[in-house]
Amino acid sequence: MKKIFLIFITVLLLALYYTLNLSLPTTKEVHFPQNNIKENILLVPLDSRPVCSTMVQKLGRIVGLNVIVPPKELLDNYRHPANRKKLYEWLNNNISHYQKAIISADILLHGSLLQSRQTTVTPKEQQKFLQGLQKLRQENGMHTAIDIFSIIPRLLVSDELLPDRWYQFHLMRYSQLLDMTEINNDPYMTKELLEYQNKIPNNILAKYLALFKNSHQFNLALLEAARKQQSQVPFNIIIGQDDASPFGLPHRNALQLQKFMQHEKLQHHTSITYGADEIASLLLTRYYLQQQKWQPKVYLQFATPNTEFMHMPYMAVSTGAAIRNQLQFVGAAITGDYQAADVILYIHCGDEKHLPQKQQVQAISNILAQNKRLALVDLSANFNAEEMLLPYLLDEKVPVNHLCAYAGWNTFSNSSGTAIAQSLLFTGRLYELQKAKSEPQQIAALYAQNLQFTIERMVEDYYYQKKLHPQLRPYLESFGITPTDLMPDAKEQTEFSLQKKISLYSCYLLHSNLGRTPFYEDKHNAYYLRDLAIGVRLPWNRIFEVSLDVHTHTGRKN
Repeated sequence: MKKIFLIFITVLLLALYYTLNLSLPTTKEVHFPQNNIKENILLVPLDSRPVCSTMVQKLGRIVGLNVIVPPKELLDNYRHPANRKKLYEWLNNNISHYQKAIISADILLHGSLLQSRQTTVTPKEQQKFLQGLQKLRQENGMHTAIDIFSIIPRLLVSDELLPDRWYQFHLMRYSQLLDMTEINNDPYMTKELLEYQNKIPNNILAKYLALFKNSHQFNLALLEAARKQQSQVPFNIIIGQDDASPFGLPHRNALQLQKFMQHEKLQHHTSITYGADEIASLLLTRYYLQQQKWQPKVYLQFATPNTEFMHMPYMAVSTGAAIRNQLQFVGAAITGDYQAADVILYIHCGDEKHLPQKQQVQAISNILAQNKRLALVDLSANFNAEEMLLPYLLDEKVPVNHLCAYAGWNTFSNSSGTAIAQSLLFTGRLYELQKAKSEPQQIAALYAQNLQFTIERMVEDYYYQKKLHPQLRPYLESFGITPTDLMPDAKEQTEFSLQKKISLYSCYLLHSNLGRTPFYEDKHNAYYLRDLAIGVRLPWNRIFEVSLDVHTHTGRKN
């Protein structure tokens, strides 16, 4: 408690110092016109979390794509699954009004991603879903390009399952050993596999195995539906691999699905990617690039020689393999020509052996000084603030408002997917405006809108997830409050406290960095961030994620 209070006072004093002693440049306030909507896109999200729903909407606005999601009351709310029947009815009634639809199979089949980790559906239920999907396309969606994505269950058993989670490590190790023994046929591994098998109650092991079996059967059926399609309108199946490791049942399932796709020559309509929460954002990006008939060139710059080959937590492949998969997935090209690249993608993955160094800070500063569009993936293997680059960039006064994208949340694929989506959407829209010889203020408005999204990611990914969240959990527990099951009063009080702290952090961020230099300049004007306000709420009755509503005010200096 004392420690938290001292941190709070420190932040307060810093905020006051910057407010009183580092006043922002004098500018004339600018009001930008709203971005014109070019097309409406339907999204049935993986679940109701902001990263799966509102994030996609905010990314869409950057390029004039209005992403429509189902009414809130039809979606899930943490432990309460979506109203699958009414959700399907809503989809059936609305899909014909859109040229493009991005649909999560998991929310329609299970009720949410969390529910898909806990329950299995019968073959009859799966067949009913597939028949409903076919009917949906025949009656309403034959002119609608549809992307359906399905998620392979994660390696770890759900924390919501008791007593299953007591055997979480045993199940994980069993899963890895089962996969490895099938590959290597090693007698020592087989012996260890049997040892773990004997430690797990039969009913719990059977439930765990059934989860992957049922998921695999369903995904095969989805791929079969793609094979049988006859319409000229695109109907794509995307399989995501949720939290995994290089070996295990998720890896085995993904490998078998990949072989089926290759054997049936389905690569044109099907794909596998590493991740889950960011898939809708990547699909939105892919659609936009296809519509623009543009293949962006991306230059990869890893913070250290080892970064490309690191295996970050909850990832089945190395960072290099994952990010190349995502770039191929959206239709971007990887280039070795630094000067010709549309986007420089800088990848930092910090851990206890790879803490941020001065040369990395300098490298980012140099790239920004060259007016390159730089997207920063800023990860911490141990989810520690000290392993991230952003605080070091802030300390050295690097103008982070010049970044075209920033992401550092959750798993590597979550962050890399978000950074790829934001940077390519922003760059594509910028090229659109430049080609159309748009008014300078329209281009400035795009930069301002993109900066607003970047700020949201910095505040959530660094200040909330890496600084506030680790403090908040033990603080709540000290009062007997369960962080994963907040009662209404506790949730309200937590939101109130977070609002004050994030407001202070945003004040510091504005006065120490974001508002000190122009975020965009043309021949006649320099545009500055004048003010910043952030609304805070917890979307679910837990503290794992936060919902931020960022409001910015822009000024112009001639």
